[in-house]
Order: sequence, then structure tokens, then C-alpha cells
Amino acid sequence: MKLTILGSGTLFPTKERFPSSFLLEEGNVKILLDCGHEAIARLVELGFDVRDIGAIFISHFHADHIGDAFNLVWSRFAGDLYEGKEHKSLVFLGPRTLQERFRKWREIFWLEPGEEYPLEFHEGEFEYALGDINLRTFPVKHVPWFESVGCRINVGGKIIVYPGDIGSSHDFDDLVSRVQGADLLLIEASADKPSPNHFTFEQAAELAQRANVKQVVIVHIKPIPQWQERAREFIKDKPNFRLAEDKMVIEL
Repeated sequence: MKLTILGSGTLFPTKERFPSSFLLEEGNVKILLDCGHEAIARLVELGFDVRDIGAIFISHFHADHIGDAFNLVWSRFAGDLYEGKEHKSLVFLGPRTLQERFRKWREIFWLEPGEEYPLEFHEGEFEYALGDINLRTFPVKHVPWFESVGCRINVGGKIIVYPGDIGSSHDFDDLVSRVQGADLLLIEASADKPSPNHFTFEQAAELAQRANVKQVVIVHIKPIPQWQERAREFIKDKPNFRLAEDKMVIEL
């Protein structure tokens, strides 16, 4: 199983860090965990064909997590049209209202009524399997304007957990149970102090310790030098912690 960090940053992209997006590969199966704006460009840069993605998991509806997801559908449509290929089905996994939001996106950006693409939507709390990748969603507290979900992924007994953006308003004991025993935790820690919408470094460390996590990768990294210095200082004595970097590849 291989995880490629396509984007380790936030809503404000920089040359070094694009918004949140992660590519999980197991054999020929590829799943995106979030698809923030600039994700398509990063996939192309790294030599991937966007039509080889089998599923896209969306944690929530902020643009740095979903901004390129629907654009990717239209990119696939156009690529197939140019090359005379049949469309491959694409699965969307995420919070409730995901399919309705795609319909609204089409009303603004993709108006051709005769053009269709085979899509499948799964929303809310569910389990889904694609090849050997088994994914289970769970509810996450981030902002009150919409629902968010995280995911726990099992591939051959190896566990990856990605809660997306998560706040201190989420029940901590519940989160420990969701993360328990993970081989890899992708966790944001972008708050300086406990916040309803985002985690702190200290909360991420407590979560990892209580849930017996083997490896922690800090994502959603702010483009602020002082914040990054503080992050590096915090993890320097924690050998199982790493700061995500764009294009980093992690193998499990």
C-alpha cells in the first residue's frame, strides 16, 4: 500500500504546498482522500492519469478539500472524448448532500445537457470496498454549516485513519476509538489553542498516545514560517511523528 501526499497545505496554496489531497494505491486500485483545488495539476505533474482514479473520498465541503473533485469528472470526460475511450465509472464517498452538491456544480460549470459521466455516490456513515481497500466512514465535528466525515481504511490488516479537519468540539473518547491501533494517522493540527474547528499539536499527540498509533503524519500545514518552526520543534523528540511534505510517498 502506498500513500502519496499530493497536497499538505491549506486553503492558501504555495509553491511548496497545495491544498489537501492524498492518493492511496493498492495494486491497480487508486483512491483519492480529499481533492482540494490544485489536486489535478499535482496528479498530472507526478505522471498519474486522472482516469485511473477509482474513487474519491471527500471529508467535507471546504474548497481546499473538494475544490478539484468535480473538475476531475469533467477532465476525465474530455480526455475520453479526445481519445475515443469509454468512460470508467467513478465513485464518490463522503458526507450527506454530496450528490446534490455535484448537481448544483453542474448547473454552473457543466451545462451541456447531453453529456453524462457514470458516477456512483455513497453518503453519510457506510462501509465501502474497492479491490482490497476497505473504507469505513465516521462522523466528524468540524463546522456547524455542514456534515463532515472521516475514514478508517483497512488494507490487508494495515490501518490508515484520516479524519479530515476536526475540532475540539468532537468527543475525544469517540475519536480515540475511531483511531485505535492505526498504522498511520493523517491528522491536522492547525490551531494554536483548542478550537471548535481545528486540533492542536498537543491534542494530536494525546490522540496518538491513547489510540496506540504507530505513525503520525501532520497535514493541513499553515504557510506561516513561525507555525512550521513550532511544528518542527514539537515533533523533534517524537520519532513516530512527521510533517507532511508535498510529493512525499509513504509505504505500508
